[in-house]
Order: sequence, then structure tokens, then C-alpha cells
Amino acid sequence: MATPKHNIESEALSLPLEGRARLAVKLLDSIEHRSSVDPKRIERAWLEEANRRYEAFVRGEMEAIPAEQVFAELRDEVR
Repeated sequence: MATPKHNIESEALSLPLEGRARLAVKLLDSIEHRSSVDPKRIERAWLEEANRRYEAFVRGEMEAIPAEQVFAELRDEVR
């Protein structure tokens, strides 16, 4: 028998693209606007991650992918 969590996930994934996007935004907003989340802490975490990825790229451990390619692949996935 499917769990309630699985049912919610299945129903959310069965929504049309626009509905999934709207739901994703609402879910993210519910996380980001929690009073226990410090926006400065989130910003620092993103900056640390960006720096980590940049340093990995400079060392040759990570490959850059042109934005046009990334967006084209995302568009293909949506279709």
C-alpha cells in the first residue's frame, strides 16, 4: 500500500508543467520564509558552494557547460 508521502509525490508529479512549477515555488517559499531560516546564512552557504564549484573548475575537476546547452536540455526534458 502506498504511503501518504508517496501519494502526495505521485499526485504532484502528475500535475501539468505549470502546476508543478507553481507548487515548487510555493514549497520553496514555505521553506525560505520560515522564521528560523537566516537569509544571511543561506546567502553565505550559496557563496561557499559557488566558490567550491569555481575552485573545482579552476583545478580541472569540474567541466563548464554552456548555458545554451543546459537550457536546451531542460527544454527537451519538458517536452
